[in-house]
Amino acid sequence: MSKILLALLFSLITTLSFATTHPFDLTIQGDEFNIKKSLELSDVDEGKTKINFTFKNNQNKHFTFDLNYKKLASNRSYPSNLDITIKDDQGKKLGYLFFANNSVDALKKIGIFGLIIDINGKPVDIKFSFDSTKKGSLYVADLGHERFVQDTLVPKFNFQMIRPVILPSVQAGIRSITYSLDHHPYDINYTLLDKENGTVEFQHNLYSKQKQTSHLLERIYFRAHNLETLREAMFAGKYFHTTDGTFKLVFYPAMGQTEPPKH
Repeated sequence: MSKILLALLFSLITTLSFATTHPFDLTIQGDEFNIKKSLELSDVDEGKTKINFTFKNNQNKHFTFDLNYKKLASNRSYPSNLDITIKDDQGKKLGYLFFANNSVDALKKIGIFGLIIDINGKPVDIKFSFDSTKKGSLYVADLGHERFVQDTLVPKFNFQMIRPVILPSVQAGIRSITYSLDHHPYDINYTLLDKENGTVEFQHNLYSKQKQTSHLLERIYFRAHNLETLREAMFAGKYFHTTDGTFKLVFYPAMGQTEPPKH
């Protein structure tokens, strides 16, 4: 065996030996869905970076889950991202999430994140759990000065709305604010909720307005146990409307924020 071949073989064995996979649980829950999977993910270039499977509802209709963990260009703010797409059996996209991050360890710091999409008029929750026992010291009451950047794009309407927002308290443990998409029958909502063990959940919601009621079309959410984690998240989700086209929901924390006042 040549020295070059031996060197390549040694390099391959070394790479495989040091590649680390991180376990996580994936659930797909809804009136017609009850999918639970235990999966693994590696950092970019370490092997386990693609997950693809079909699943079905109670009516035996098939859907596709596709995840790619990819490296981003060097001029981007984050080195890598999760690329998640849900499709129906005809190949139509039902939901999409671009979740930027520094590494799989960053996903473990968040612990829980996911997206809720509308399938046949009903919400379906696609939840990633890298750590369901995360504990912290972050509370909604302390986030009265925290700014978030709202960025919504709807190409068919030639619409884009970008603004930093501070979420007002609406009741104990909840901060929330809603904006209409001009005269279009849709709302964008940002919500912070207190969760167990000193964590908060951030929600980015898209609603359609139907007379006096609102209907959830898509929600992107993640949890944070401290300010560092809350300010590290960056994502871009897409909702695919049958007549009004693509709605793009972008989230990134505002820069230059200070520590919230201590009580």
